[in-house]
Amino acid sequence: MSRIRQHNQHLILAAASEEFAAKGFDATQTRDIAARAGMPKANLYYYFQSKENLYSRVLLGFVEPLLHASAALRESDDPVAGLQAYIAARIRIAREHPHIAKVFSSELLLGARQLPEECRDLLYAEAQRNVECLRSWIDRGLLAPVDPEHLMLFIWSATRSYTNLGWQIAHITGQQTPQDEDYARAAATITRLVLGGVVPEVGQSPRALMFAT
Repeated sequence: MSRIRQHNQHLILAAASEEFAAKGFDATQTRDIAARAGMPKANLYYYFQSKENLYSRVLLGFVEPLLHASAALRESDDPVAGLQAYIAARIRIAREHPHIAKVFSSELLLGARQLPEECRDLLYAEAQRNVECLRSWIDRGLLAPVDPEHLMLFIWSATRSYTNLGWQIAHITGQQTPQDEDYARAAATITRLVLGGVVPEVGQSPRALMFAT
């Protein structure tokens, strides 16, 4: 791929992410994406052929960071280190890719109707591997015997709230846009809540922890 082509595609995808995040798929016009990208509308069709293809590429661009975050969960055989890394990675995605994250979350809330099949397959396989990782830790007594599927869902919902609840978060924190410090505190808080619920204290069995809670 030529450097010019790569540069133009990057500009278009960045502009499309902002437009889709602000207006949703149906209300977004290709002329507005082109204007934000600073190039003729014909360029959008030259590189992406249609608004649907462009939307799919925006969604696909969010899958790779999610896969990297999931890999962080399984890179350590220590559940504390793995969960810390996973939560931090998912919060980092929200900080570094705010527009794409919002587009992706909105698509999921609508039933993932336009999520490309390639994305579905990758995310399904990755979710299964993550749940099996949690189940292995639970079976080995490294985590309390919680439901691994619902533990994963809790982590997803907690970390995704920073893209879904922008208006509410702004009113709680008093800031329109979360700062790096806010994301760091969010990761620390979610990690503490998760680990406090699933990691046994020294000398306490996972089953005892389950009945204590």
